[in-house]
Amino acid sequence: MSLRPQLVMRRPHLREVPAAVPPEGYELRHFRPGDEAGWNALMDLAFERRPGQSDFAREMAADDPYRPERVKLLLDATGKIVATASCWVLPRYGDDAAVLHWVARHPGHGGRGLGALVSLAVLHQAVEEGRRRAFLQTDDFRVPALRIYLRMGFEPVIAHGSHPDRWRRILEDLDWPERFEPILRGPRERYE
Repeated sequence: MSLRPQLVMRRPHLREVPAAVPPEGYELRHFRPGDEAGWNALMDLAFERRPGQSDFAREMAADDPYRPERVKLLLDATGKIVATASCWVLPRYGDDAAVLHWVARHPGHGGRGLGALVSLAVLHQAVEEGRRRAFLQTDDFRVPALRIYLRMGFEPVIAHGSHPDRWRRILEDLDWPERFEPILRGPRERYE
């Protein structure tokens, strides 16, 4: 079985990003020293990894784009990290772009818009850094996340020959096929 590249999405501008206001009982803030274990536990759970597999030092802090203010955390009333997203910068997308990276939400806190909330917080971070647009990479099976990203103003990017057909299947399932047909028929973009 061949591995297909992840899907790419772009929010073409960062104007009018909705406010990132946490619901009552939650606190939104950026990463602080001591949050590593909570981040690791959330990532293990959200991405169905074996306990102890996630490693903040290796997966985040060792990367050149890492800055504590770029890692947004949502904590519940007990202080447990229940959602996170990161604002990354990758040269392949250009100096004016941010990348929405490592979005995760605790399964026990679903249905409250928390993934969208931390994602919006990342877009606000991107605006503060002077970025004008945002990208993300994701997988076909993450349909609930794809629905959220589309509602947040992200659109498909055709960066691989397999993307048009894959996006058509996803968009048909979400009842959004016509809106993005010009993109799906358009030229392939290169981000390497």
